[in-house]
Amino acid sequence: MTKISSAEIADVIRYDNDKIIIVEKIPYLDSGSYKANYFIFNFKTLEKEVITKSAYLLKKFGNSFNRISEVISGFAQCDSVILSDRSVFVMFPNGQCGLFDSDGELMWRDTIKYNDSVVNSLAQDGDYIWCCCRDENCVIRYSIKNRLLSDIRIGAREAKTFILPSALSSDEENIYVVCNNAKLRSINKKDFSVQDVGRPIPGLERFYRFKTHTLICTKDGAYVD
Repeated sequence: MTKISSAEIADVIRYDNDKIIIVEKIPYLDSGSYKANYFIFNFKTLEKEVITKSAYLLKKFGNSFNRISEVISGFAQCDSVILSDRSVFVMFPNGQCGLFDSDGELMWRDTIKYNDSVVNSLAQDGDYIWCCCRDENCVIRYSIKNRLLSDIRIGAREAKTFILPSALSSDEENIYVVCNNAKLRSINKKDFSVQDVGRPIPGLERFYRFKTHTLICTKDGAYVD
């Protein structure tokens, strides 16, 4: 693996088939506050490229990014998906979420919980989303078009399918689930089978697969493989 950042990673967005946008969380002087640093990583050249904040927001929220970013504070902290009708669904770590139409107008907002426990993280599956509930050891699929009606739940509080799931991502075939800050498991989108992916990685916080490329985010930075 090649280390490409020693900072805490705040966000990761696909730019195209060979590039990703990474947002680093950089300590600002000795004030205890942080600033965002944006860059593109090119998998082909293994080099970093400059990108503006506006270009990052365009990829994250679509053409109405100006309007949406006016409504959302701390936009690097939320997950987002752009749906087939160009509407945009966003979710924060505390379970607060909302749906914006293609013009950037907020259509509705809500807070997702399961058994009174926070549901968060976000992985796209067409016009569905998968989220995880850490306290209940489960991963749940919701229909955005049906105002977050859940239709599939995998795992349970007493089950060992997913132990303390904390972060999700997706590619064309699978949903990837980070468990217990080390173990990675996948859900096949077609038959919903679950299996381990590779060996446990201590300190694992996020995992992304882009065709033949992989990005791994841990407590001490980001790595590509």
